[in-house]
Amino acid sequence: MKFLPKIKKFIRNAIIIMVLSFLLFEVLYRHSVIDFYKAETSHLNSEADLSNTAVDFLVFGDSFSATAKSINYIDKLRANNPNVSFVNVSVPGIGIRQVNTFASSKINQHNPKAIIYQIYVGNDLTDVDHLWSWEKFSITRNLYWAVSDYFLSLAYFNHKAAAFSPRVNSRTYTMATNVFKEEYYDQRTKRFLYFDAAYFNNTLMLKEPFTSRYDIWLDEMHTFLETVPNDIPVYLVWIPHCSQVSSYYKDNLNQLGAAFPDEIKIQESNYPFFAKATKDLQAYTNVIQINPLSVFQVNDTFDHRLYFANDPHINNNGNVVLSDFLESEIGLE
Repeated sequence: MKFLPKIKKFIRNAIIIMVLSFLLFEVLYRHSVIDFYKAETSHLNSEADLSNTAVDFLVFGDSFSATAKSINYIDKLRANNPNVSFVNVSVPGIGIRQVNTFASSKINQHNPKAIIYQIYVGNDLTDVDHLWSWEKFSITRNLYWAVSDYFLSLAYFNHKAAAFSPRVNSRTYTMATNVFKEEYYDQRTKRFLYFDAAYFNNTLMLKEPFTSRYDIWLDEMHTFLETVPNDIPVYLVWIPHCSQVSSYYKDNLNQLGAAFPDEIKIQESNYPFFAKATKDLQAYTNVIQINPLSVFQVNDTFDHRLYFANDPHINNNGNVVLSDFLESEIGLE
């Protein structure tokens, strides 16, 4: 037992070192001291793109903008407009709070003539304040969500760890089929619906508990927009949730347990989330709202679906429609 005091001291010192190291990493992450997402950015851009110090468009977004090059709407814009330069700094799984850690450095690095910021209405409000429920989720998941709202670098660790998840590899198979199957559907969506069957409906309608989350999101959007010089146009591109686009997706989600008590209202172009954000951000004269919902609704048909059957992301068809719409909206045609 004579070694017990030494063991206790070793454990105490190890814990102190770990905590201090984590706090230091959090500071480095929040201030973007190094480029934490360099690998992701390199994957989405060529060396020539990244060396451009006077780019035409700088793009911020999540997995909708950081999808495979073969379907990515940004790469379609590049292909259709070879004389226009794009730098895409989107990162899968992040939200506005993470974007705000590196937005300023990317703007200073690339001096864009215009900015595209992609919003996804399906989960952007939970990215700023995670869902949690002691009754429905494990202690580990609840603790992670609770702590990650205060320590943003945890989302970075989670993002990196996801690359080693078997689920990531399995989605390549489940997203390849055009046939809806409950067992194939995206697990994160199922988790949202397990928390609240009306999750998507209430997000789009800004019903509680999403009203307070909207206020946090709006503060973060203010932070982002105030980072941008007011002579640089900022195009806010609103990606619709699939349930807004077609009853096909809504019916599939119903089979997963989803409820849409405000089905008609969420399918209107001026649905509450978009309408309130448009009003609350109108003081920024350089902000242009781009809402492709009605265009998606017209173009999504039985033999031309815009979203994957078992995932809420837009497929190649959806990316084509989005890129064509953006070309007309931002004057690239």
